[in-house]
Amino acid sequence: MDKNKAKVIFEQTMIISTGIFFMIGIGGVITHLSGGEFSLDWYHPLSIILIGFLCALPTLFLKEIDGNKSGFGRIVLHFLCLLGVVSFAGRIFRWYTELSGYMSLVVTFIIVYVFVWLSSLWMGKVDENKINKALEDFHDEE
Repeated sequence: MDKNKAKVIFEQTMIISTGIFFMIGIGGVITHLSGGEFSLDWYHPLSIILIGFLCALPTLFLKEIDGNKSGFGRIVLHFLCLLGVVSFAGRIFRWYTELSGYMSLVVTFIIVYVFVWLSSLWMGKVDENKINKALEDFHDEE
């Protein structure tokens, strides 16, 4: 695996996991403030990082197939693929047990999905600006 692919997988895994942890934190605060009880099983943090990694892989393949182009159909397919992975993992890791819990998972997934897209676009723009600045500096030296 080349360095760029590893970087994409690592960045996506961290962004996805951070988004999930952030949403869990918000959910915990809301549950606490509403007088409910909030707890995580011992394996939940590792399962979240694993899912972050598993969700990063289709993102890499999406980039590989189409370069930087991304059509609406590919994004919908990507979304549904990741929703399937998260739904299956949620069932296995018991992130939800009832329909209301699953609906909460889907809403959280949508929020994290949008967060990851926006973060990735922002990080890409930052990298693009760095490259352009380096090229400008190089041309100025000539």
